[in-house]
Amino acid sequence: MNIGVTGIFASGKGTVCEMFRALGARVIDTDILAREVVAPGTEGLNRLVAAFGTDILTPSGELDRRGLALRVFPDPAHVQQVNAIVHPLVLSRMLEIVGEAPDSIYMINTPLLYESGFDRYMHKNIVVTADTEQAISRGMRRDRLTAEEIESRLKHQIPLTQKMHRADYVIDNSSSLENTRRQVIEIWNSLTEKPRGE
Repeated sequence: MNIGVTGIFASGKGTVCEMFRALGARVIDTDILAREVVAPGTEGLNRLVAAFGTDILTPSGELDRRGLALRVFPDPAHVQQVNAIVHPLVLSRMLEIVGEAPDSIYMINTPLLYESGFDRYMHKNIVVTADTEQAISRGMRRDRLTAEEIESRLKHQIPLTQKMHRADYVIDNSSSLENTRRQVIEIWNSLTEKPRGE
């Protein structure tokens, strides 16, 4: 079973996925896959360089992710261009991993679950919510980004209310971790409950 886990930037998707991992789920983080598919020497990085030039690289030849973000996020067409290169490569790698243990329950942490169309490959979808100001503050501490950079990224995402409307489950991560854990356990029990008669 593939379960998509999404929410706004720094809403606590990783924390929620780790709670599910403790209960027995396998976790795939598409942000990690997105780094792998644009590592030096990959098709993904070659295609980004062809589209945006060598100034998106660090002196050591790696992708300057923050530099690329600062360049593309002001222009929706550039965001689409990057996504058109990276998303299919991430999806291919994700499906490859799922195929290695198809009987497992996978929590697939993916910020752009609906925007990328990855939701079509999931059996259920979870949206993790948090107060926007709280999430921005978390993101600034965690990723050392400015509030303006985070808000620029959020503009390219489907509004949280729409994500919640499309979700099978919503986890409110705006209060205590214990409250979040209670919601995670409830969803896990729902996912792993056998139909009557089995």
